[in-house]
Amino acid sequence: MTEVNWAGNYTYRAERLHRPSTLEQVREIVAAASRVRVLGSRHSFTDMADSTELVTLAALPADVVVDRAAGTVSFAAGITYGELAGALTHEGLALHNMASLPHISVAGAVATATHGSGDASGNLATAVAGLEIVTSGGEVVTAARGDADFDGLVVGLGALGAVTRLTLDVEPAYEVRQRVFEGLAWDALYEHFDEVSASGDSVSVFTRWRQTTDQVWVKSRVTDAPEQVRGDLFGAPAATVDRHPILGLDPVNCTPSSDGRARGRTACRTFASASRPAAARSSSRSSSCRASMPSRRSRQCAPWATAYGPCCRCARSARSVPTGCG
Repeated sequence: MTEVNWAGNYTYRAERLHRPSTLEQVREIVAAASRVRVLGSRHSFTDMADSTELVTLAALPADVVVDRAAGTVSFAAGITYGELAGALTHEGLALHNMASLPHISVAGAVATATHGSGDASGNLATAVAGLEIVTSGGEVVTAARGDADFDGLVVGLGALGAVTRLTLDVEPAYEVRQRVFEGLAWDALYEHFDEVSASGDSVSVFTRWRQTTDQVWVKSRVTDAPEQVRGDLFGAPAATVDRHPILGLDPVNCTPSSDGRARGRTACRTFASASRPAAARSSSRSSSCRASMPSRRSRQCAPWATAYGPCCRCARSARSVPTGCG
């Protein structure tokens, strides 16, 4: 097999890639392998996710089940945030936090304690209420929040077995508005860092380490209270045109820089949904489908992980060890 990661900087050495379509097949593969890892959306920037044999769970039926009484949704571990977002949108529900991109696998992001910026929002793993895992012997183990060592099972870095099913907390859908501010001075960022990071429900700073930061993206929940529109963020003016987080790229799939609204965090954090043509540019936690973003193979967004270094609240995984976004 020849597989490369999302950024294109690592080629997997695995001799075989399994594509099971049932839980029983996963059990057989894991039990028979001397060394095996589950391959998510290939956002690991090191060899942490590599092994003699790899398993992708993308062929498992999604089997999305909403439990309104418990306030949860459960699904097979091969699902992506974009796919899950679409399913939750139809139910009028949302997650408390989302991955940066729609094609990120939920299980991979959770297992690596991947971010999801916001002072008041826990990272993606904090939404996990339960999981199902296949151990090295092929046994199926289930665990729920409150069980002994549950947190270690959730953020297991793939070392404890193959997670095959997850249960996440959900909440009623809500709208999010996004603002983009440009050219925030480093001195202002350092002096007012806590205020900047608390200026919205989610705040991302994009930079190429030049004289100023490039952009600060601020997303906030829409409430009944009148919006307090600010023309600048500690001297950084608000964008007057739509922006892509990577300067120079077409923002057609991105949330508008002002008055952009979307249904809750059923959309990922930066890119707008292409599943709703009339509102395709007014989604804020963005994307409910893979179509809203170029494919991994196109590498259009790979510069985010290379030319752009880690930011204050986002893209930190670009240089993190051992993994990225799952």
